[in-house]
Amino acid sequence: MTNHTAIKHQINWNYWIPGLLFVLSLVIEDQAFGTYFSAWIYGLVLILVGILYSVRYKLYQPALIMGLLGLAVWHYFLASHFEDIIRMLHMMGIDLSISSEDNPFSMFTWAINAVILAILMAVFTPLIEKAFRLERSARKLFKLAAQTVYSVTNGFTSRPYSAGNAEYTHDELIGFTNYLSGKSIVFPVYKENGIYLTFSMRRSPYSIKEPTEITYVYFDYEGKITVHISEIDYRRYKAQLSFDQLNESMSNVFKRFLDHYKNNQENRINNELSN
Repeated sequence: MTNHTAIKHQINWNYWIPGLLFVLSLVIEDQAFGTYFSAWIYGLVLILVGILYSVRYKLYQPALIMGLLGLAVWHYFLASHFEDIIRMLHMMGIDLSISSEDNPFSMFTWAINAVILAILMAVFTPLIEKAFRLERSARKLFKLAAQTVYSVTNGFTSRPYSAGNAEYTHDELIGFTNYLSGKSIVFPVYKENGIYLTFSMRRSPYSIKEPTEITYVYFDYEGKITVHISEIDYRRYKAQLSFDQLNESMSNVFKRFLDHYKNNQENRINNELSN
């Protein structure tokens, strides 16, 4: 059962560990060799990670922020250790004849770079963090849904799945939606006849134009529930699970969460997602 429902591994960036490793390697390199190759490597890693997350989430903000952060690392060392950088280039066989007086980089230009980066981070970091939290929640939702799927006999179909009905009032649905949204479990899309609770293990809900582009559980105001699991999310499983069973199981997860909310037992939702 565990092998069937396992989700494929994907790389996730940890903010602090790579930074600490960079500082440690930089200190060792500086003391041992007087060079700063670690800074160039770390700046490149930041840029590539930003591009990776922008491609995954279909958002430009990660590439913008991480790219500027990587450039800021390079900028700092070009401004403060220009002669050492020229020497490092010579070590690599790159002959660049330029004196420190002609260095176009300075701590003043780096400070401008840092201010611009700080402003953009203040604007965009909350959205990026919410995108990360939504992805983590989506993985937990899919793991929950897969726990009761025992068949691997059929694969993906693009049609939405009719998951029956549930009893709830308009106000209960709005409150339930606000709770899940506030906990970064789903991203709601409000329509005239109901609410799409969207989520995905890959594409960010912040990048979509229509909720049908990613996975959703749709609650209409008459009590009807519809589930649509996107192909990109379905392919994240290591085995081809029964698609109808997976849709049914996902609807049961949200019906159960709705019952917890109606009974003032929201902590049970958190407990299920944290297990």
